[in-house]
Amino acid sequence: MAFPNFYPEQNPIDIYREHVANALATIVGQEASKIYLKLAWTQTLDKGDLQLPVPALQIKNQKPPELANEIGQKFPESELVEKPLVQGTFVQFFFKPAPLAKTVIGSVLEKKSAYGGNTELGLRDPSDPSKGRKKAIVEFSSPNIAKPFHAGHLRSTIIGGFIAKLYSTIGWDVIKMNYLGDWGKQYGLLANGYKYYGSEEELLRDPINHLFNVYVRISKTVADQEGPIKELRDRIKLAKDKGEDASELQKELDAKVEVSEDEKARKYFKSMEDGDKDALALWTKFRNLSIEKYKKTYARLNIDFDIYNGESQVESDQLSKVSKELMEKKVSEDSEGAVIIDFAKQGAKKLGKAVIVRKDGTPLYLTRDIAEIRTRYDKYHFDKLIYVVASQQDAHMAQIFKATELSGHKEVSEKCLHISFGMVRGMSTRRGTVKFLDDILRDVGEKMHEVMKKNQAKYEQVEDPDKTADTLGITAVMVQDMTGKR
Repeated sequence: MAFPNFYPEQNPIDIYREHVANALATIVGQEASKIYLKLAWTQTLDKGDLQLPVPALQIKNQKPPELANEIGQKFPESELVEKPLVQGTFVQFFFKPAPLAKTVIGSVLEKKSAYGGNTELGLRDPSDPSKGRKKAIVEFSSPNIAKPFHAGHLRSTIIGGFIAKLYSTIGWDVIKMNYLGDWGKQYGLLANGYKYYGSEEELLRDPINHLFNVYVRISKTVADQEGPIKELRDRIKLAKDKGEDASELQKELDAKVEVSEDEKARKYFKSMEDGDKDALALWTKFRNLSIEKYKKTYARLNIDFDIYNGESQVESDQLSKVSKELMEKKVSEDSEGAVIIDFAKQGAKKLGKAVIVRKDGTPLYLTRDIAEIRTRYDKYHFDKLIYVVASQQDAHMAQIFKATELSGHKEVSEKCLHISFGMVRGMSTRRGTVKFLDDILRDVGEKMHEVMKKNQAKYEQVEDPDKTADTLGITAVMVQDMTGKR
């Protein structure tokens, strides 16, 4: 008899599930294949290795407690499992240690590093391998170009790397994608800041840290300018509320905005959108130098990526196509010169409103992300698209998936999944309060080296103490980050 999801060669425990199911079938008069599916893992070993919730059998005219006791009494002697224990409506099964150890250890020695994997689970149709394997894209890490890899990115990197390995182990074709934050007004701000504070020598020597320092300095200028601008806006609002003429105040405000670094950044980014060669050349230089630095950091974490993508790579044709579909289906609408989606009108009140095209015609992140989903589906035909993104982006991710559905592509949105996790608190790139991963790894590596030296005899036996300390330090950081419940 064939059992569903029965892979004894990959999972020796399935042998025990089959054995117990066959014994139970004789007692309760039900097909063993159905019982097999009801046998569940226990949460703690004191409740057995497997347990049967008797009500799940749905046997009529017999009370579950009575049936559980009958199973306990009639279950035959077995070479693989002990006599079952009955706890209310649950029957608990404990594996005999000797045959279990022999079976599992034998399988481990045979399979080696492949033990625990089951590549048949990744087949589109297990009965016909020629139909190929299911495909997953895992998007994770995704730092912003020209900003150092910090502790916040570490969490996404660890979780995403684990998920990618998990799907690979069960036979899926996995594409590991790093979708870089490499587009937007902040690059206009960075480029202008580089004109004031940049150094070609420093850029080539230590690109990311130099660009980060430039970004912090220009962001401080923006913050200093925001105060007077906000004050004027408040005064204008107050004057209008009183019915007073605010034209002179408005002129003063317009003049301050026009010369502000924020407005200059907006204009610079618009020139990038319009294809200005000089602007794009500088941006390309920042991007390429940043990626090379990131690759070195990922190598230390034993992480690699199949694709380095980014917001800048979103195709303009796809953006136009998405915008047109949303407008034609009356999902998006004009609003004071911009284009928005009012999700409340689409039956998703909690998602609020979102701007998808600015007044100056440039698309926002939401539009780019919707277009990117479509591009990935057209190119890779994925069965699952997994985003490993911090909980700070929960609403944004929900808006992306809903907008994709509303644009007429529910079959695509249903294949998208957001893996959310808690943020690392207290960090801001604008204020320069970020704790960079390279600094963290250096500190823990040095600390680990100190600990190793306390046992001089063992220390002298280590072939490469620096490398060993670095590896142990990295492992400690990764384990520590994942121990907290989120």
